[in-house]
Amino acid sequence: MCQASSNKPIPRVRGCSSTCDEHWKRNVVSLILEGRPEEALVFLAEKYGVRPPKLKIGTVKGRRRVAGCYVAKQETIYFSNSEMMFEPYVVLHEFYHHLRSMEGKFSKSEKHAEEFARGFVKLRGS
Repeated sequence: MCQASSNKPIPRVRGCSSTCDEHWKRNVVSLILEGRPEEALVFLAEKYGVRPPKLKIGTVKGRRRVAGCYVAKQETIYFSNSEMMFEPYVVLHEFYHHLRSMEGKFSKSEKHAEEFARGFVKLRGS
């Protein structure tokens, strides 16, 4: 059941093997690249047991030069432009900030957000 194509619903993977988890991560990245970041975020939120964040195009005061920014009070990921919404690294990096915020742990997470996003996008070519 873990070998869903990007055109089919992605199954839940709790208790799944690492190989299955890699397939699941590739599918999340594929959804983002196919212009379906909202669906990817729903699957991520289900896996991690949080609400999916909202997505908006626009910048946040003080963060005008970044590709994406998570605003915890609004539970919203802001993207500098519509193209960034389809960049897996940006979406996954900001989702990590959302995840940490939902856990009540938002500070000192930049390095971990980078590692989280890289854990998905490194599988894109394999």
